[in-house]
Amino acid sequence: MKKIIFILSVILMQVSQPVEDVFKVLEIVNDQTNASLWPNFRTTEIPVLVFDSINTWLFHSKSMPDGFSEVQEHAGVYRFSGQHPLVWGNSIVRMGDTWVATSIFSSYARRTGEKYRAKDLAGIIIHEQFHIYSRSKHPRWVPNDGLLLLYPEETPDALFLRRIEKEAFKRAVTSEKPEDICGWVKEALKYRDQRMSSLPPAFRLYEPELQRTEGLSDYIEKTARGLDPLNASEITDGIAPAGVRDLGYVEGRWIAMILDKLNPGWKSVLENNDALYLEDILSQTIGELPAESRRFTTQETESLTTETKKDFNSWQDRKKQEIEQFHAMPGFRIEINSANNPLIIRIFEPLEIEILDDRSVFHRVIFSISRGSNILRIRDLPCLTGFNNSLGITLVRIHGLPKEPEINDMEKRIKFTDGSSSLDLKYSRITLSGSLCKVEL
Repeated sequence: MKKIIFILSVILMQVSQPVEDVFKVLEIVNDQTNASLWPNFRTTEIPVLVFDSINTWLFHSKSMPDGFSEVQEHAGVYRFSGQHPLVWGNSIVRMGDTWVATSIFSSYARRTGEKYRAKDLAGIIIHEQFHIYSRSKHPRWVPNDGLLLLYPEETPDALFLRRIEKEAFKRAVTSEKPEDICGWVKEALKYRDQRMSSLPPAFRLYEPELQRTEGLSDYIEKTARGLDPLNASEITDGIAPAGVRDLGYVEGRWIAMILDKLNPGWKSVLENNDALYLEDILSQTIGELPAESRRFTTQETESLTTETKKDFNSWQDRKKQEIEQFHAMPGFRIEINSANNPLIIRIFEPLEIEILDDRSVFHRVIFSISRGSNILRIRDLPCLTGFNNSLGITLVRIHGLPKEPEINDMEKRIKFTDGSSSLDLKYSRITLSGSLCKVEL
């Protein structure tokens, strides 16, 4: 399966002082009690690149990369003036032969508005470090996130099942008595089994894989930050495909928290057999414990059904308006036809996409594709993409460019650069018509 790397983009403004003291945050990251978060996981052993809004800092590295200078008063810490090209957001990247956790400090979460303290910024770094740990120790833990671009059409019934499943897990994670926890887990798994039965095999497999990667990393982060278990974004309204990815984070974290209560040795079980999914350990655990029957009332079910249908219809209206606004954007437009030479997805933000009726994908925030010398990077500018069954990009529409691209007829190349968006493509044919530039690769 093809692994798509996702990077969460953060909008930054020029400031005169750092968002937060990087050494204060790393002191929290390096706290030795963090070793208890997961067996053999040591935050002090995993390199970190942090952009604090002024400089980029490298910690836990065995050597000093080009462009960095050592910080005299902090042995083993290296500084890069400005934002290093590898630091695009909270993610993991390769620096030479080494995986490095990256983070961009912000005073708040861009999507939810949640304010960040130093402890929160530390938890976010630990989240990314755990990705590196799990990648090195458990290489099979790699969900095919590109499946989100092919996700089956959303329906009110599918949305209802995801919501009632999530609500049952919520009640399980907030219950105290083991018999109540087990009762609500069984109710959640009942709806989950019903929902999964209608999905093609690849999508049924994707969700438990997502729980095991992003869900566990979310569990590690939220535990390090000391957040309430119910801390969860509702910004996607649960709408697929973004809502499916959201659900993987939340349910993975909640299942881990439930296992903490019912089966304290579950982490070692997973470490010793990393072919297991969290759901496997959960099902085995509750099968060995007494459970009280727990059910939603008819009123609760009817209320959730009504709310789901209302939200589904509102989402359809919002999506229609958003696409209409996209098509009406002023400025220059580029339409790239790459059917004969499909481009490869490098980056996209799965929580900021919509699948349209014709199965094209609308990207709100960030999108990057390339193949050979052909490169396209879009950030904070919407675009539409079409692709083949192998996830090769065959069509890209970009609207709202503030200026015309540069066209070199001799080299048959088209280039565009504006802020964090850029384009450099070798074309076979190009057509200009008013503000529209059609490019064939």
